[in-house]
Amino acid sequence: MSHTAFAPGKLILMGEHAVVYGHPALAIAVDRGMTVTLTPREGPTGLDTAVIEDSRLGDALSAVLPAMGWGVHIESTLPIGRGMGSSAALAVALARASLAARGRPATHDAVDNLALKVERVFHGNPSGIDQTVCAHGGAIRFKRGPDGPDYQTIDLPDLPIVVIDSGSAGNTAELVAGVASRRPQVDPYLAKIGELFEATWPALLAGDLTTIGQAWHENHWLLRAVGVSTPTLDRITRLATDAGALGAKMAGAGGGGVVIALAPDPEPVLSTMRTAGFDAHVVKQHRQNPPEIQ
Repeated sequence: MSHTAFAPGKLILMGEHAVVYGHPALAIAVDRGMTVTLTPREGPTGLDTAVIEDSRLGDALSAVLPAMGWGVHIESTLPIGRGMGSSAALAVALARASLAARGRPATHDAVDNLALKVERVFHGNPSGIDQTVCAHGGAIRFKRGPDGPDYQTIDLPDLPIVVIDSGSAGNTAELVAGVASRRPQVDPYLAKIGELFEATWPALLAGDLTTIGQAWHENHWLLRAVGVSTPTLDRITRLATDAGALGAKMAGAGGGGVVIALAPDPEPVLSTMRTAGFDAHVVKQHRQNPPEIQ
């Protein structure tokens, strides 16, 4: 009997990198994601498909699956390694499917424990925000504390978000380690990211697009000061705002990945990006929990 599970991807709207050091962050699940199907087979456990090319994938599978007996089929509507939670969506979907294969209930704690093992293979010291929002759907306010993650599900208004792919991937583990190596020099910037999030919180809840856009602009340049942006990401943010976006920022660990633009009228932003050679698309918040495991 095969077992299939889905998990959505995510976007961090504010707070990336600072969240690793105890500052709050906000993330949403998006209407793209990962589907994992486990099928019994003879011989070693392994991939039946290769939609993800990553040398760490074998270790990720072995973190949650037995060494023998399962074929793994992965389908993705997410760009890989672009800061949209492809590894977390994979981790959550894989955790849910593996629990079903073992006849165990997919409780939040069980999914979280297994998904974290997968995320550690890919990212070393993840904050936990990605897997949390991918598991829950909707919007999550997240803060990492000494006793574990503290998160709240948030009824966030739908925001007009355009995602622009820079065309290159960043390595989250290396970027997080790089920020750690630049501490304490970058701590003031990380603190300002946390303060900016708190100051913008009422506007986020109210859907005040002008204030959110201004905050995204400032957030991007703080992340640049932390050392995780690139000239291409900086260029995309400028192109987006010149095309009418109210604000734009890198989303995720940086070093590549995607930029999110707040664009009530998305067409000029989409057209500008495509003319400049960047893939761009509108995303919506995935408000529902992932479908039940089959």
